[in-house]
Amino acid sequence: MEPIGYREQLYDILGDSHGSFESLVSDALHLGVEYLGVSIGFFTRIEDGTQKIVQSVGDHELLQPGATCPLEEAYCRRTVEIESPLAVQDADGSGAVSDTAVETFGLGAYIGARIVVRNETYGTICFADTKPRDNAFTEAECYFVELAARLAGQALEQQSYELAVAERDREIRMKNEVYRSVCEASFDLIVRVDSEGRFSFISSDCDDLLGYPSEWYLDRPFTAMLPDQETVSAAKKIYEAVMSGETVVREFFPFEHRNGDQVIVDLRVTPLYAGNVAPENRTPADIVGVQGVIRDARDRQRNRRMIRILNRVLRHNLRNDLNVIGGYAEMLRDRLDGEAAGHADKIINKTARLTSLSTAARELEQNIDTPPEVNSVDIVPVVRQLVSEVDEEFPEATVDLQTPETAAAESSPRLATAIWLTPKSTPSTVLYCVVDSSASCLGVL
Repeated sequence: MEPIGYREQLYDILGDSHGSFESLVSDALHLGVEYLGVSIGFFTRIEDGTQKIVQSVGDHELLQPGATCPLEEAYCRRTVEIESPLAVQDADGSGAVSDTAVETFGLGAYIGARIVVRNETYGTICFADTKPRDNAFTEAECYFVELAARLAGQALEQQSYELAVAERDREIRMKNEVYRSVCEASFDLIVRVDSEGRFSFISSDCDDLLGYPSEWYLDRPFTAMLPDQETVSAAKKIYEAVMSGETVVREFFPFEHRNGDQVIVDLRVTPLYAGNVAPENRTPADIVGVQGVIRDARDRQRNRRMIRILNRVLRHNLRNDLNVIGGYAEMLRDRLDGEAAGHADKIINKTARLTSLSTAARELEQNIDTPPEVNSVDIVPVVRQLVSEVDEEFPEATVDLQTPETAAAESSPRLATAIWLTPKSTPSTVLYCVVDSSASCLGVL
């Protein structure tokens, strides 16, 4: 066969993407032995100054798979130092091969080329015979060995790439499986909405919460879960906030069940960033959607309502009973003298204090339900007005107030209640309200 025919076979062998790399190298070594007319072919891996035989053809006992030796004692020592193949017609006395190598391996003829993978020396592909050659290796034979080394390097790079892709795919599948199992095991409903505002994922327990299977929502706008236009507007604001980089939490948000009933849920919605952007480099421009956790809050809402009702009933009955106790205590005080009248006074004071605490608790509950609207206001007049009310209601109390002329601050309507509750609960306490000039701190003691 002509040299070009052998080269074409070599292309076919090492260019085969379906066979294993080991079988491709074995076929290439057999082809090289046949073409070059030698008895030995071997493929090496060179690391940390050591040559290791990976595959071989021939029965040389020192050139079998797994055999190693220091690179300095190998025929390949010079091969890895030069760009072109090293061809030695007669190794005995050749300056290209060390005497130690000749004595150790006893090879008469040798030709080998360096295998390069990602610009680094990987190893060599070599052919040899125990006897010297009568003629020097031809240019075509050198080109064949060089071609074999180059194609082997490309095959190794392809194998490395495919292994990396397979490992990445395995990791992705594992992460997806972990994510799926977490979603399936969770008591919460997990949803994902893309940058167009449409559902791209929803966990399978959707049917239990909203009456529709999860597939029904896919590719529908997120507003499909909502009962009315007011809720749609609120949900759009949440979506816009998350798409700008915020994490939003909402309690007692209304969704709509398939049968038309409202389903009250708690929401936690976070931005979903592109996976190719490192966390420290993320910006709102890298957000590709939002991910939300939805928790059924109906039982919690019912429990909270029941507790509030019970609290109201308890406070109402408590105030009535305290008024009765206070009334009888006043009657006793009017009829008693000395120490006994003093005891009656203590009963009156205690009932007044408990009544005040009950009133304070009612006002706190009312303010908890007030929407947390925050506006810029001058809080100095608020504090001064409350101090005047304290002076009027508790003339025995001492009030010391220190404020600037004005103090603008971002405040909610609950501020006045927060300050007023303290003196109402403890009418004999000295009250200190301090507001600094920047209104950044308000202290009530």
